[in-house]
Amino acid sequence: MMFLSKTSKGMTLIEMAAVVVVTGIIALGMTMGTRGVLLHYQTDHVRQDLRQYGNSIMRETVRELNLAQRIELDGLNGYSRLKLYRLYSDITPSMVISCHQTNGVQFNYNNPIDGTLKLPNFGAYRNNGQRSVWVKDFVVTSEPSSKPGLAVFKQSYLHLELTLAMDQDVFINGQTTTEDHYFHRGVFMSHSYIMRKLTNDQSAIS
Repeated sequence: MMFLSKTSKGMTLIEMAAVVVVTGIIALGMTMGTRGVLLHYQTDHVRQDLRQYGNSIMRETVRELNLAQRIELDGLNGYSRLKLYRLYSDITPSMVISCHQTNGVQFNYNNPIDGTLKLPNFGAYRNNGQRSVWVKDFVVTSEPSSKPGLAVFKQSYLHLELTLAMDQDVFINGQTTTEDHYFHRGVFMSHSYIMRKLTNDQSAIS
């Protein structure tokens, strides 16, 4: 009885090298893809915190403006500052709205809503220099008017503009990326308008 054996030559060195190269390329692609998805998720998480903070700050600022009968506008730390008087005849403001680059918008120099509304510059994906969050601009302006009859009305309408910035450690062409988040609200202060109008009318009568 005869037995026939069949042997396999196996893989050559070139074939093994090709397999290693192809496997390495696939693994590298999967790693880069996974890293890109992870970075995108982390950035979106911080963006969501920025949007929530910006919208909440605008809502609370508008609410305080609508309660004031008199408002004074000046500047502090390179940002606009609002002094709100609950009563038109008050000497000292009941509320001062200011801004700081790293502390955010503050009410009476503290975080709004009993200290709970904080600039989200600390938290997940922001530690160890991953992402930096700061206030780029806070500007409050009134409507300009060339007509004397509309001056009081225009001065009672304010534009609130808040720009939050996020610096990322994701490098593009060797540079850190920065993106801005812009928030705007237009506010007509009815209480302030009425008190201004009454005061001007009484002055005219006198």
